[in-house]
Formats: sequence, structure tokens, C-alpha cells
Amino acid sequence: MAEYAPPKVRGTVKPLLEILAGIPTVVYGFFAALTVAPFLRGQGSLMGLDISSESALAAGLVMGIMIIPFVSSLSDDVINAVPQSLREGSYGLGATKSETIKRVILPAALPGIVGSFMLAISRAIGETMIVVMAAGLGANLTANPFEAVTTVTVQIVTLLVGDQEFDSAKTLAAFALGLVLFCVTLILNIIAMAVVNKYREQYD
Repeated sequence: MAEYAPPKVRGTVKPLLEILAGIPTVVYGFFAALTVAPFLRGQGSLMGLDISSESALAAGLVMGIMIIPFVSSLSDDVINAVPQSLREGSYGLGATKSETIKRVILPAALPGIVGSFMLAISRAIGETMIVVMAAGLGANLTANPFEAVTTVTVQIVTLLVGDQEFDSAKTLAAFALGLVLFCVTLILNIIAMAVVNKYREQYD
């Protein structure tokens, strides 16, 4: 959109996408539980698929909608921050607009684009409300998106509900899950930093 869309279209679509960032997650949760999940279950029954009323697929689709502004807005800003001199130099060497975008603009903006994806992934990992309302509370380790599952953050909250002793099994399990979440986030940030350092370019 940053390169191909006319300024009028871009000026209209970008604010509409950014409105999604201001919607509370509880609204997304209701939308997933009352609209998306029943729709998926109905479509699945027509195709002979057994989709649970609380499924990872419903929560994942709605979370995908929720994180669109993180990726689109940040990527758009990063692409527009690429110096105009690079575009003009590419055009001066005979490159088409498509070649300029693929070989000049996207490589120059790659660190920022990767950063926006990592921010969106981190946001999705820490989401609780949508998962509670659309995917359930069952701690189920499965790769089947049609079953009810939960996230690490939701499970931590579930384990720490009520008065628990510090050395109880539930408290220790919650600390272990927190350590796993920290390690996953740390690995994502290390990958993002490696990509940024590898492809970072400095301009005058």
C-alpha cells in the first residue's frame, strides 16, 4: 500500500486500519466467541469437520485481525522512511517501479518490517482475553487448530487464582510457565536483533 496505492486511498485505508488498534480486546473476544466460532463450527459441519465451539482457529483468526495495525502501520512508516534518493537512483539506472520495490526499498526497510512482525508476534503471545473467550481454558498441547486450547499467559492466571502458598505445585508451575514465556520472548528478540544488525543500512 505504501508504494502502489494512490495517496487518497492510502490516506483513507491507513486510518481505518489503525482504528483496529483502539478496539479493546474484550470486544475482539466477544466477536470471536459469538460470531467467528459459531460460523467456523457451522462451516466445518458442512464439510464433515469436527470443530469445537472453542477452538484455536477462531482465536487465531481474530488475533490476526487484531495485530494487523501493528504490522501494516509500522511497515508503512518504515517503507516511507527509505530515502527518496534511493528510489530516484534506481529509476535513473533503468529499473522499473516493481524492481525498485523488490530490490531497493524492501531490502532497505527489512529491519523495520521484521521488527513490526516481532512486535505483533509478542503481542499475540501475551494475549489473554481473546483466548479465554474464544479458545477456552483447557491446557491442551495439540497441533490441531480445531480443538480447544489455551495460551501460557492464560494458564499462568488460572494457576495463580486464589490463595496459593509460595512453594505449592500451582505456584511453581506458574513460575515455570513464566520462565518459558520469557525464554520464547528472548529468543524472538535475539532473532530480530540479528536480522536488524545484518541488514541495517545507514543513510546520510
